Amino acid sequence: MLQKIKMKFNSNLNFPQESILGFKILTSFQSSISCYLLLLFGKILNPKFGFSQIQILTGSLFNIILNLSIVILIINLIIKRREVQKISFIFLNSFLFIYFPLAVYFIFKYMKYLILSFF
Repeated sequence: MLQKIKMKFNSNLNFPQESILGFKILTSFQSSISCYLLLLFGKILNPKFGFSQIQILTGSLFNIILNLSIVILIINLIIKRREVQKISFIFLNSFLFIYFPLAVYFIFKYMKYLILSFF
């Protein structure tokens, strides 16, 4: 006879509390504020890149790194979401949840541009 095996999903994953370099991982609130600051700096600095080929390439690299950082911070704030009250969490991060797919799109868009410019 075959026995039914019940498997439970273990939702209590132990994420590390320090980064690879030994720094403390940001809290949910700190990640949210960092995302908004990065978005602000990106909005201010993007028009400063010029129109020559090298300036467009550096602008693309900047946007890839910027959006990768934002994606990592959004993932971190989702992992650490229990540190903030539910209503505050939703209110503080609603714009970031809307921006998340755009950030992933921008990463692939600028990576495609970099790859095509080298070949």
